[in-house]
Formats: sequence, structure tokens, C-alpha cells
Amino acid sequence: MRLVVLSDIHANLEALQAVLHDASEIAPGAQLVCLGDIVGYGADPEEAVRAVRRAGALSVLGNHEMGVNDPSSRGRFNPQAWEAVKWASSRLSAQSRAWLCELPASLSLGDCRFVHGLPPDEVDTYLFQASTGHVVRVMGEIPEDVCFVGHTHQLRLVSLRDGQLDGKRLPEGRQILEPGIRHIVNAGAVGQPRDGNPKAKYCLYDTQSRELTARFVSYDAATAARKIIDAGQPRVYAERLSAVNG
Repeated sequence: MRLVVLSDIHANLEALQAVLHDASEIAPGAQLVCLGDIVGYGADPEEAVRAVRRAGALSVLGNHEMGVNDPSSRGRFNPQAWEAVKWASSRLSAQSRAWLCELPASLSLGDCRFVHGLPPDEVDTYLFQASTGHVVRVMGEIPEDVCFVGHTHQLRLVSLRDGQLDGKRLPEGRQILEPGIRHIVNAGAVGQPRDGNPKAKYCLYDTQSRELTARFVSYDAATAARKIIDAGQPRVYAERLSAVNG
């Protein structure tokens, strides 16, 4: 089974469209999985939700969808992020809001698990916030040997070997996940990069060959940034997109 794994689209329609086009050309027919945070920060929350649904992507709940679905979660956001949640929520249709409310906290597909934050099913806990002992324990308890996560907006591969975690930045390109051990793959961010490289990122994974490919995709970031500013959103969300995109 071939998988296309997207995360942290954050209402950046231009980045999402470029990623979907890229994936359709190099992995036609692959199953799309979205790790959540479809909305928030960007100018097109409704259009991003519709595009994810049209693409037939399986999706899990991100913390921004959690905020849209449950206003009592306000205390789990910083003030600026909560304003982004409220703005996105005000621009979603009733149909899209209903779809977001049905998203599960985690998914299992073959030998892979998918969750926004931390396995097995934590939506808003960062991987780096968990102790090594906690991560080793939960990875030992879940049935899947590869877990895809998002939330940090940074590509990363963490491997569990002999009770120890070995983490490293996940570079652009292909590699084979070592068999016989467990891995956590952070799929990076489609729409709000925080890794110093403004391209849209996503991952391809072949469950049989265990080949993992990190894709970096150029897109019309200037238009996405301009739309954020025109919508009256904080400039920092636009500035993250428009520094360089070559």
C-alpha cells in the first residue's frame, strides 16, 4: 500500500493544491491521509476542508479542529492561536464544521498509526514534551510499528532501538525504514513551515518496501501570504510563507 501523508495544512490552499498535484503525479492512486490542522492561520479554511474531502483523504483531528469543535478547549491555546481558531471557525460552513466534528483522534491503516500529536491518540501534546520512557512505553503498546505525527511543523524521524530513542531531522528524499524496530515519522507541514524552508512538505510511504520519501514542493507562497494579510490576520502567518520559496 502506498500512502501520501499530509499534515498542518493550516488553510493554505495554494500549498495544498501544489502538494495534491505533486502527489497525483508521482504516486497516482495512493491513499491520502491527513494528520490534522487543516484550518487555522491561513486565509482559506473552508476551501482547504473541501479540498481535503474532495481528495478522499482519511483524516484525524488536529488541535485547531479540536478548538473549532470545542470552545471549552480555549485554555489549551496561546491567545494568538486561539484568535486564529475563532477566525477559522467563523468562516466554516455548517457542513464542514459537522465533518470536522466527526474526525477521530487517531487512525490505524495496515502497520501504520496516524495521530496529530503523540501516540497513541493525543491531539495536542508535542512529541518533544514526552519523556523518553513514556514514548518507549506507548510505542511498545500499540500494534503498529510506524506512527506518523504532525503538530511541530518539522520533518523528523525518531526510531526506537533497544529501549532508546534515536531522533534526527528528516531530509528531502528517500530512505528505507529499518525493519524490526519501531519508528515515529513527523510529516512536517504543508501550509505553515517552521523549519527554515518555506516549501510545502509531505511524505510518501510504501508499507511493503518501507520506503519513506520526504517531498519539498514549491508553490505560490506570495499569493497565500497576500491573502492572509488581506484577510486581516497577523502578518507573522504571512511572513512565515513569503521569505523564500525557491
